[in-house]
Amino acid sequence: MKLHYNGKSTANGLKIYNRANFDKDVLMFLDKEITITVERKKKKRSLSQNNYYFGVVVPLVRMGLVDIGYRAGLEQAHNYLRDNFAKGELVNENTGEILPIKLSTTEMTTTDFMGYIEQIQQWSAEYLNVQIPSPNEQIQIEL
Repeated sequence: MKLHYNGKSTANGLKIYNRANFDKDVLMFLDKEITITVERKKKKRSLSQNNYYFGVVVPLVRMGLVDIGYRAGLEQAHNYLRDNFAKGELVNENTGEILPIKLSTTEMTTTDFMGYIEQIQQWSAEYLNVQIPSPNEQIQIEL
């Protein structure tokens, strides 16, 4: 079992948010050895990014794939994008060897997700001849 709590590093030490619950929960490990990990909190993909991705990016890519002859639904379009553009690396700390891995879009930070979108926009323009607008950009679609 893992406990996840947020906090903040201050000049006076560590401030754990909801400290009373933390103190109560950590008693589950009474008289046991534990590991404590501290890492910088990252903002996960935002709800507006999620809405933009599934409301604009994926449908436009799907239409582009259909236009060039692929039978693709929204889920297939998303899976294709994820499998081809959500890439990361697993590094062997002993040898430096790097293994490519696929990332989950739900685990991306807001910054990582925008990089993912930019790769898709470039690929879509070059391969599908489909211009995907940026979130703050308005376009007219001709039907």
